This record gives sequence, C-alpha cells and structure tokens, in this order.
Amino acid sequence: MAKAKHIRNIEVGGAITDFFVVRWFELRHHDGKPYLMLELGCSRGRIKATYWGEDANELASKITDGDILKIQGHGTDYKGQRWLKIERLRKAKKDEISYEKLLPRGRYSPKVLWTRLKKLIGTIKNPQMQELLHNIFETDREFAKKFATYPAAKLWHGAYTTGLMEHTLRVAKLCDVASTFYPDCRRELLITGALLHDIGKVDEITISGFFDYSPKGRLIGHIALGAIKVQNAIEKIKNFSPEIADEILHLILSHHGSGEMGSPVPPKTLEAMILHHSDMLDAQSEGIQHIIERDMPRGENFSEYIKILGRFIYLEGYRDGD
Repeated sequence: MAKAKHIRNIEVGGAITDFFVVRWFELRHHDGKPYLMLELGCSRGRIKATYWGEDANELASKITDGDILKIQGHGTDYKGQRWLKIERLRKAKKDEISYEKLLPRGRYSPKVLWTRLKKLIGTIKNPQMQELLHNIFETDREFAKKFATYPAAKLWHGAYTTGLMEHTLRVAKLCDVASTFYPDCRRELLITGALLHDIGKVDEITISGFFDYSPKGRLIGHIALGAIKVQNAIEKIKNFSPEIADEILHLILSHHGSGEMGSPVPPKTLEAMILHHSDMLDAQSEGIQHIIERDMPRGENFSEYIKILGRFIYLEGYRDGD
C-alpha cells in the first residue's frame, strides 16, 4: 500500500498517518452498526472520513469538535471524491502538536505583507483618508495583529492564515491598475475603500484549530461590521468630510455587488463598481488557484466538482512541461 505524504495527494488505497483537527463529527448507524462520520482538517486542507471500529460508540462520547487526533488510515473513493477510511485513531498528546501547525498557511509572512500595505497607504495624499487608514491599521494594535493573521474566508478563497491581508492587497493592486484606465476614477478614494472593504472579517471569523464564523459574524456579517468600524473611526477624526465618509462607506457596503450576495446597496459610483469587480476577480481566481494546487497531485484531467462555482476545473494545461 503506497504511503501518501499528506491528504492533498492521497490516492485510493494510499496509506497515511498524520495529525488532524476535528472540524465536525457525527455518530451514525448502518444496518445497526455504529460508525463515525468526520470532517478533518490540517495545514494541507480538509477531508471527510469514516471510522467503523468496534469502539465507535464509545469514542463518540469522548471526541468533541476542535480536538486534535492522530489518525492512521487509507484513501477511498466515494461518489468521485477522496475520503479517508480510518483504521486507528487517538487523541493527540499535549506536547505532540499545536493548533497553529494544523492551520493552512499563506505564501508570505505578515512582516512582508505589512511592508506592502504601509507602502500603499503612503501613496494616499488626502489627509483625511490617510489619517483614517493610519488610525485603523497602525493605531489599533489588537486589530492589526488579527488583520495580519486572519483568513479571507472560512473555506473558499484565502482560507489560510494571512489570507485576509493577501486578498486585501491583491484587490487594492487590481484597483490601482484599473484606476489608470478611467479618467474620472478617483484613485485615492478607490484605494482607501479597497484597503478597508473586508476589515469586518476580523470580527466575522474565529480561529480555534480551524476557521469558523463567530456569532457576531453570522448575525451581522463582515460588510456591516466593517462599515460600523469605519464609521466609528471616522467619528474620532475632527472635521472629517461627510461626503467623503459617505463614499467610503458606500464602497464597503456595496462591494459584494447586490443584495443577493450580501450587499445592502449596489455599486453606485465608478469606484464602487471597480472595487466590486476587483474583489470578485480575486476571490474567484484565488479560489481556482487553490483548486489547481489541491487537485493536481491526483493526476486527473479535471478537479473534483466545485459546488460554489457549479463546475469542474480543467487541470491538464497546468502540468509541468505544457
């Protein structure tokens, strides 16, 4: 039985022994026999798994969401998707592995990303916008620490540490380039909105061995949370222009494009339209990039079915030598 290095390239029958965090689990029954259904996660991704051991019923009372398990199993196929059939499992000992090592990681260090962010803020000459950005990103140390390490989403694009900051910088860069194409585009307003558009995700998402939504995130959502944070920051700046404030808030509130996608208002300015499409471009492109990296090792022409996009992604053209 071939041994897989990690879940990203596990094949049917491929053996694996590794540490995983339990994202969720259920005790189920088939023909009267109890078994465990789990979703497991690690720094390389996530995978669904089953455990049919005689002690499944006993283990169900001992395992909780967020536990770290050491698992031995092998890859199997279920309806065209890779699963893990667990042969042995136990809870990890305290000194064996930390939650941080099980979280997906980004390509760049927070230090590198902060340098890029500060450089971009330095291009904003409008004193009110510059003060707003400085107060949010540099004065609020607790927020800054979270912004540098949080993901951009729970599962789709940027679902790794530093993902939020990487996504924000890519969106801002796309906006910066787009601003040169349209004479009436107010670049500084656009870049300010781009840097602020997702700051509510710091309050929307939680990190506890895996990424999830906070109660506040589910009840209010990152768009409203971000707008509230920016409004509070604006109120602390003396004589901040009400017109500029309204336009910055509009950029945040409209960046998902429509009510169906979570925005309370659609884009109604040139800058808001550019930001919306830049955000969508990066979210979908980065999400597909993740699918390519995840599914390429399996050697198939197409990815697994991507529910959020409603399609398979063609992989063959990305192989080395093509």
